[in-house]
Amino acid sequence: MDIIVRHQLALDIDSAVHSISWPDTYQEPDYVAKLVTSLPGVIKKSLQALLPLRKIAVGGAFIHQKPLARFIHPKYSGLKTPELGDLLIVCREQRTMGLVYNALLLQAKCTDNVLRTTVPRDHQFLLYSQWPVFEYVRAGRLNGIRRSVSPKTITQGAQYLLIDKKNPLEMFTATVDIPLEGTTYLPCALASVLAFDRGRTILKNTSENFSKVIWDLLKICSSSVFNRRRAGYNNEPKWSGSSAFNFILSQEERNDDMNVEREQSGFGVICVDLGVFESQK
Repeated sequence: MDIIVRHQLALDIDSAVHSISWPDTYQEPDYVAKLVTSLPGVIKKSLQALLPLRKIAVGGAFIHQKPLARFIHPKYSGLKTPELGDLLIVCREQRTMGLVYNALLLQAKCTDNVLRTTVPRDHQFLLYSQWPVFEYVRAGRLNGIRRSVSPKTITQGAQYLLIDKKNPLEMFTATVDIPLEGTTYLPCALASVLAFDRGRTILKNTSENFSKVIWDLLKICSSSVFNRRRAGYNNEPKWSGSSAFNFILSQEERNDDMNVEREQSGFGVICVDLGVFESQK
């Protein structure tokens, strides 16, 4: 994806973000639900126009559960159990060497200043900055499964999403740091993930644990409907643009026991299949 395509894609996503009717709840899950139900169609339409020779598929999902990571080491026993994240972006592309995947996991935080905000060095910051060994909690059939992400430091595959409390149109991604500095406008960040310039490459059928975490989260996104009444969603279909998830669902078993309503939380995912790399045409 060249810079011209990436720039136009970011502009199209920006227009979509500005057209969203945002709820006045000041709660991160409501904003994430809006993103995953509003953006997939726009991303597909934009990519299909910009890359007409490719077969593009895009879809979004939102589940009530927000999977947690319970730290294993005794020295962290007094800490709360952090969330794995709020929003996951995954894309794949068929290249000459085979399928390649890219992912960005975002932890959303409403703030008064999206360009510079201070967060405590708490359980969530510890997860994204040091990645202690953890086991899944509130993750359906994955409860108790352990993961040890390496290297034990910040990764471009997991960042914060800073959302302006008074104007949710203003969303910026921030690398894990003290303080957090919102450096990339969300539409630009999404376009960069699809261009493989942002995020972290993941693998299938691997022992590499960051990749495993991403596939774990995709497995968890399998409930049939979701309710987020404060944001105006009642019994919405889980998949928006379900064809985009064929490459996921055909390989992963469903976890229908995850279909439990939890209004206080939620986790969203957007998947994009970019089709065939241009050099193969």
